[in-house]
Amino acid sequence: MRRTTTLDGPIRLSTAEYLQINQAVFSIAHAYGSRMGEAEAQKPTGLTLADRAVLTVLGRFSPTTAVKLSSVMDINPGTISVYVQRLVTEGLVQRKQDTDDRRTWWLTLTEKGEAAYEETLVGTVEYTRHFLSTLNDTEQRTLHKLLLKASHSLGFDWQ
Repeated sequence: MRRTTTLDGPIRLSTAEYLQINQAVFSIAHAYGSRMGEAEAQKPTGLTLADRAVLTVLGRFSPTTAVKLSSVMDINPGTISVYVQRLVTEGLVQRKQDTDDRRTWWLTLTEKGEAAYEETLVGTVEYTRHFLSTLNDTEQRTLHKLLLKASHSLGFDWQ
């Protein structure tokens, strides 16, 4: 049995184990994104995975600004502007200029955007549930707790 502590404190993972975690996280994120993209491509909505990600965050924080959206998603403001413009063109998001500060534009979901947001949530939960089906309930709860803790350490505290 591997000892978990020494007189100096807890035993850290080996370099190889940290590399395995890094590779696993990268592989999971890449596969998750590409498979969700493939599933999305089979639907007639024409929405990209990036569109769905923006809808998910905007649905949670609406009304918000592009600056806040960029910050929450940790995405370059120029890239967010491109994503938002696409969603505005699709009729899913509307921009409204702030009456007190004309430099500020508020982003909200339209009725069509709300429907796409709800559809996105249902699909995401379904896909994630399927993706995690090889884990039992205790393992899923443990993974949830650990991923939230790790994401908080990266500065993502909006979940």
